[in-house]
Amino acid sequence: MKVCFYGNTGHFFTAFLVRERIPELEFTAYCKSFPEENMNQLRLFAGEKTGNYPDGWEIHARNGQQGGRIFLKEYQELTEMLDQEKPDILVVDNRFAQRFAPEKEALLRGIHVYADKPIAIREEELKELYACVKASGRHLWAMDTVRYDPWYYTAKKLIDQGEIGKVRMVNCQKSYRLGERPDFYKQRAYYGGTIPWVTIHAIDMIRMVTGKECLSVYADQSRECNKGYGEMEIITTSCFRMEDAILATVSTDYYRPENTHSHDDDRMRVVGTEGIVEVSRRDGDHEVRLLNARNNGTTPIKQEVPPFIFEDFVRTIQEKGMQLLNEEDSFRNAYVAICAQKSADEKRVVNLENARELFS
Repeated sequence: MKVCFYGNTGHFFTAFLVRERIPELEFTAYCKSFPEENMNQLRLFAGEKTGNYPDGWEIHARNGQQGGRIFLKEYQELTEMLDQEKPDILVVDNRFAQRFAPEKEALLRGIHVYADKPIAIREEELKELYACVKASGRHLWAMDTVRYDPWYYTAKKLIDQGEIGKVRMVNCQKSYRLGERPDFYKQRAYYGGTIPWVTIHAIDMIRMVTGKECLSVYADQSRECNKGYGEMEIITTSCFRMEDAILATVSTDYYRPENTHSHDDDRMRVVGTEGIVEVSRRDGDHEVRLLNARNNGTTPIKQEVPPFIFEDFVRTIQEKGMQLLNEEDSFRNAYVAICAQKSADEKRVVNLENARELFS
C-alpha cells in the first residue's frame, strides 16, 4: 500500500508512527504544498536528516526510526506525483485553509485521504467533499488525534461503562505554547482560524464523550496581544448546546509559557448524574481521575492504550480496523468548527443543521 505526502504543516508525522506495526506500507514520495514550504520536518521523520521533533512526539518518532531511513522522491507538483506514484493513500497537510482542493483531487482519482484538520473551512466545500467521498467509495479521515490519546480513550471507556451516569456537561481547555509558527498563521486566508485549527480537537472530545450532536454555538475570539501574529486569534471561547440539553464549553489559548514542562496543557472535565471524570496534566503527564460513589479521585485511573490513528485508518481500509474515528465524525467535527468560527466572526449564536442528516 503506497503512501504519499502533500505538505508538512501539522500532524503528517502520525503516519510515520506505524512503520513497524504495518510493515506493508510503502512511503514513496512527497510534494511541497506551497513554494516556500520547508519540508525538513517530513525529512526528519523519514530519517533523512537530524533535528528537533515536535513537542510530545520525540519518543514515538525515535522508536519509528528503527526501520531505518525512508527514501522519498520529491515532486514539484501534486498532480505529477499522483500521476507517477499512483498512491493508495495521500496524506494532506498543507496550509489549513487550503485542504479542499488536494483532498478532492485525490478522491476523484480513487485515492484514500488522510488529512489534517480542518478538512475544510467553508460549509459548501465540506458538503461537496462529503459527496466526493460517497461517490468515490474511498475513505477520508481527519487527523482528529485526541480519540487515540490513552487518557481520552480511557475517559471515554469509563463513561461508556456508566461510571458517571448520564453526561450533563463537558468543559475543555486547549492551551498551547505559541513558540515560532510559520508566517501563514498571520493570514486568515491561509490559517483559517484558531477555532477550526485548535478548538476542533475539543469539539471532537465533546462529541466523543457525549455521543451527541451540537445544536447551537456561541463563540468569541480575540487577536489582541497576539505577539505579532497578524490575523491569528490568540484566544477563543465556545459555548455549545448539545442534544439532551447537555452543555459544553471550550477555552483555547496560545499563552502557555515557553519554559513549561510540556507544549500543551489540555484538560477535560465531564460531569454526569452520578460522578465526574477529569483528564489533566499533573507533573507533566496526563492523568485520568474518577469521582463517583466508589472513587474519590485521589488515585489516577490506569490508562488503556488504543492503536495509533493512522494504524486504525489503514486497518479500516483493509476492513479490520477498530474505527474509533470514521468519515462521519471527521465531517461532523469540521462542520461544528465551521459554525463556531462563523459565530465568533459574526458575534451571534449560530444554530446548526442536523449533522446526522448532512453527514450519514
